[in-house]
Amino acid sequence: MYGQKKRKVRVYQLMKDVYSLRQGALSVADFYAALKSKWEDLDYHSDIPWRCPHDQMQYMTDKWENRVFLFLSGLNDDFENIRSQIVNSDESFSIEDVYSRVEAEEQRRLLSSGRKGEEQSAYVSRAPVGTPRSSRKCTHCKKLGHTRDFCWDLYPEKKDSRGRSSSGKKPVSSATSLSDGKGSISAEQIRELRAYLSKIDVGQADTPDE
Repeated sequence: MYGQKKRKVRVYQLMKDVYSLRQGALSVADFYAALKSKWEDLDYHSDIPWRCPHDQMQYMTDKWENRVFLFLSGLNDDFENIRSQIVNSDESFSIEDVYSRVEAEEQRRLLSSGRKGEEQSAYVSRAPVGTPRSSRKCTHCKKLGHTRDFCWDLYPEKKDSRGRSSSGKKPVSSATSLSDGKGSISAEQIRELRAYLSKIDVGQADTPDE
């Protein structure tokens, strides 16, 4: 007698949990697993005497249909479209078929949202970052194009570091190239040529006139 009473209390609690269970923040797979665990526990505590196989078959049909409805009704509202399709269909789906359809819909949405997220990230990465240089204004010299921290009037050394000498001219490269359309002469070759020409000039100066 005590065991029967304890079984009823357990069945009542399980039924209460099953009918109140909702997906919420769970994935479709986790929500279905939670329901399935409760159903298996209910089956374990069920004690129904069957008079004939037909009664058992009818009971199983009704039970599985009830579980389909419980699963669908517990889903979040964003699954309303596929839920309506299944309920209004003329076909009879098992709980496994219904779960597979809903889970496939969830995966499709995750893939779609993932693509959108990648597109948005790519758009953000292509967008200009920072303040446009033309809109910057120095509070010292009142000129556009730079801020006070980079004002050459206050920090002339920064002017030199940007590739200009103190005279305002760009420094000559150590390897200046002269191009005539066919090739280039390096600074070292120019020095050698000047040294050679100097020797010629000296030689001519030492040679007495005829």
